[in-house]
Amino acid sequence: MHFAVAGREHELSFTRVRDYADTPAGIQADLRVSKVRPRIVPVPYGSRPSICPVRAWQAWREAASLTDPDGPAWRRLHNRWHTVLAGGLQPESIGDVVTRAGARAGIDIRFTGHSPRRGLATSSRMKGHDQIVIAKQGGWAPHSKVLAGYLEVVDQWEDNALLGVL
Repeated sequence: MHFAVAGREHELSFTRVRDYADTPAGIQADLRVSKVRPRIVPVPYGSRPSICPVRAWQAWREAASLTDPDGPAWRRLHNRWHTVLAGGLQPESIGDVVTRAGARAGIDIRFTGHSPRRGLATSSRMKGHDQIVIAKQGGWAPHSKVLAGYLEVVDQWEDNALLGVL
């Protein structure tokens, strides 16, 4: 979900179960607490069920028995008994989860809590999405310099002055 909404850690840590509304096309994530402005992010079903954020949210909601709509959407797990605790994850904890997952996957670069946000921007650009569309998904200003910097990583290869010349 972190990647799908291009969220900041604090945006996810403050979401409640009710902030993820099922729709026929996926879910709408209501990110009420934000650094810039609240936004509702549409998250469509993924074409690959194994990495689909909608299916992952639905599986988590069921497995964790998240029945209280006002309860935290993302919860802590007890280390010893592997039970879901009532308290929600803090922003730093969300970043730690991302970092540990990257390390367990054996990825050579260090992932941080900001990696899913930046990753959505660059992955979307590699698939040909416009900066305005990407900005809307992640809550960036339409002509954000920060977002433009992320996209330049992709654009320097896709829209290079030497393409077709050499």
